[in-house]
Amino acid sequence: MKIYISPMAGYTDYSYRKILKKFNPDLLFTEMVSAHLLNENDEATEKELLKCDDKENEGVQVFGNDKNELIKAFLKLENKGFKNLNLNMGCPQTKIIKNGAGSALLPQTDFVDSLLSELKSKLSDKTKLSIKIRIGYRDFSSPELYIDLANKYNLDFICIHGRTREQLYNGKADWDIVSELSNRPRKIDFIGNGDLFEAKDIVSLIKKSNLDGIMLSRGIIGNPWLISQIRELLNLGEITTFPDFDTVKNAVLEHISYLEENKGKIVAALEINKYLQPYFKRFETEDLKNNLKEIIIERDIDKKIKDIEKL
Repeated sequence: MKIYISPMAGYTDYSYRKILKKFNPDLLFTEMVSAHLLNENDEATEKELLKCDDKENEGVQVFGNDKNELIKAFLKLENKGFKNLNLNMGCPQTKIIKNGAGSALLPQTDFVDSLLSELKSKLSDKTKLSIKIRIGYRDFSSPELYIDLANKYNLDFICIHGRTREQLYNGKADWDIVSELSNRPRKIDFIGNGDLFEAKDIVSLIKKSNLDGIMLSRGIIGNPWLISQIRELLNLGEITTFPDFDTVKNAVLEHISYLEENKGKIVAALEINKYLQPYFKRFETEDLKNNLKEIIIERDIDKKIKDIEKL
């Protein structure tokens, strides 16, 4: 069972991917990249989003709505050495949808068919191309069409998130639909996605479906140990990895060191904040909550590190 890490804007940056790689996911993605900005040689895209030590095993997901621009972006990424490229057709965010990208591509099956055809003809056979979709958008409710297209062009995989665009991240991912889709005839890998937070629940979903892999998203934020727990439950029938407080604290300090090295002290002090509560949520007490609030407010990275060390 393959375990992939989803591209998540603001989370799967270079620093957190260094933490995740220690747990050996089968594939992890950089943050989502705009085809337009990539083609414009945007500095943040080039220097931050695409910063990568392992282009063989770290993929890039691209969003956009212009065929020529998308093709140019995919070819540029291939020329940069990236071997795993994914077309985003699942992002539900309004700012992406307004530009006709993300989930807004779902009803445009002819456009996507033509795009995939050209990409497959122009990319090297060694470059793995895939798509990530949701189960619906407005009047479109036929995700099986994209399984057929993925088969037609022999893509590396299709990843299906069990929500419609309209749901955003509300309600529950419909794993009945994901499971049903996973049983359709196909020759490519089927990756399931959506609401994958706890190892026991994830393994239960795996056993009810015909998956080749899963793609972890929000459940992996502050919890890289989830990768180990899933594998243990699948292979051993029990979970043996239960990180104690000091293990988590040391991971946080290591994460801060990567952020500081990559982005400097000021940015590190700000960016670690969104990870702190997810990291420590399994140990939540009222005192810890109050201490974390104080640490999050603190803007001096050296003081912040000392306060974390004292937890």
